[in-house]
Amino acid sequence: MSKLIKMTEQQGASFLATETGPKFEALEHQGWNGATIEESGVFVFMFDIEKDAVEFPLHASDQVWMGYVVSGSGTLYAGCANEEKTGQVHYQAGDFISFAANTLHGWENDCQPSKLMFIRQA
Repeated sequence: MSKLIKMTEQQGASFLATETGPKFEALEHQGWNGATIEESGVFVFMFDIEKDAVEFPLHASDQVWMGYVVSGSGTLYAGCANEEKTGQVHYQAGDFISFAANTLHGWENDCQPSKLMFIRQA
């Protein structure tokens, strides 16, 4: 089980506290699990993707996001309003991915477990 470790400052001294961290929950697409946390003005979303996960269809967010591939690999698709794929790139552990607002994209995981982390302003 994960935990959230918080460091705060009071009168020039640092203090530590721990809380239970977020739990991964199944998403509507088979093999895709997600966990979220919002703290210190930052929103973090983690994907935990099973090796046999279905393709995650094209979707978009009105937010700007930064992603990091923690482990695994797969294909990131770009798309357009009629839900056609307009491009693709293979991603792997260690890659960073930036998303402008309202950019249609979808995911296909390779045949291995993967973890992806996404961050935006809260």
